[in-house]
Amino acid sequence: MTDSLKQYVQQITQLPTIPVVAEQILKLVHDERTSVDKLSNIIENDPPITAKILSVANSAFFGYKVMTRTIHDAILRIGFNNVRDVALGVSLMTVFEDREGRLRAFDYQRIFNHSVTVGAVAQLISKDLKLKFTDEVFMNGILHDLGYLVLNKYFPDTYMQVLGVFEKIKDLLEAEEAVFDFTHAEIGAWLAEKWNLPEGVQNSVLYHHKPSLATGNSDRVAVIHIADYIVSRGLFSVISENPNYPLDPAALSILKISEDYIKEVEGKINTGEFF
Repeated sequence: MTDSLKQYVQQITQLPTIPVVAEQILKLVHDERTSVDKLSNIIENDPPITAKILSVANSAFFGYKVMTRTIHDAILRIGFNNVRDVALGVSLMTVFEDREGRLRAFDYQRIFNHSVTVGAVAQLISKDLKLKFTDEVFMNGILHDLGYLVLNKYFPDTYMQVLGVFEKIKDLLEAEEAVFDFTHAEIGAWLAEKWNLPEGVQNSVLYHHKPSLATGNSDRVAVIHIADYIVSRGLFSVISENPNYPLDPAALSILKISEDYIKEVEGKINTGEFF
């Protein structure tokens, strides 16, 4: 942790606690005896989270034309693990939802849409490449940008300065370094550790821009990196334009793919062929 990061996190006097729903779901992650009804009951106790999960289940990523109206049906349609992981990601993200209408550097809904899209694309890539962690990668993708939510909630004025620098240099990560002396990935990893989230999530949050530095789960981090790179160049960027994230060549080596594969995936996404 850099001195600058320490100084900023020390200003966060009231760190959000993990929502009850998320805490209960985390206990289910490694419980093979969990029933569909048990997961449904946990989620449905929180109507706002239920609504968001159903909106994800009914999105184009899952390719169903008939609307899913209950969590039980969503589990049957998109799978137990998918619903569990989306529920965990969504419940953690809603802690940072701004209900007071204050001026923020980011639009919360844009961060939400970006994060869910990265999760979905990461899962599609992992399936396409026949990787072993297909289910878990959705949750990793949803939570990879926790840092943006922290910065948006606690330091919106300073992040406006970042966006001002970005307008000049057109590189969001460099703009963050220039203003904060750290990036959203580092402060996001700090929160993931504070919340004691699974190791795979912590690695994805910290290294999703630099999978070459990942000390564990490097293949999963590489998938998140590629998905984030692709999504950020399209309509679901975390800001209103391309943040110009650099592509880490190590991700290509780790996954044994080429830049042509990335172009192929982008083409399939744009035509809807990938969904």
